[in-house]
Amino acid sequence: MSRVSYAQSARVQKLSAVVFGQKHRLSTMAAIAQGDGLVNPSDLAAELGFSAQSAVQLPLRDLVEAGLITRQDGMGRVYYRRNPHPIWDAALELLSQALAADLPADTTLQP
Repeated sequence: MSRVSYAQSARVQKLSAVVFGQKHRLSTMAAIAQGDGLVNPSDLAAELGFSAQSAVQLPLRDLVEAGLITRQDGMGRVYYRRNPHPIWDAALELLSQALAADLPADTTLQP
């Protein structure tokens, strides 16, 4: 599954806005959930196909405030570490739900 395609999906953005109140939070959370647990904002924005890091700044700030990620300084660049929480699996499930809605009716999802 391409991160760029799901980050740009209107259905993913709409579901994100409905559930999280911000259109890029779901794709940001899904990318964090799928990664190795350590993410750099610039790299994340590029992976998701956003032209500017500002698209992920608000979601990252809110995830820090919620205790779902922790800012890691001292590595030369800013990184955020994913904290253990069931929300990461839920984000991936929501992403799958949104992407399934984007598929034509005669298409099935392959694992």
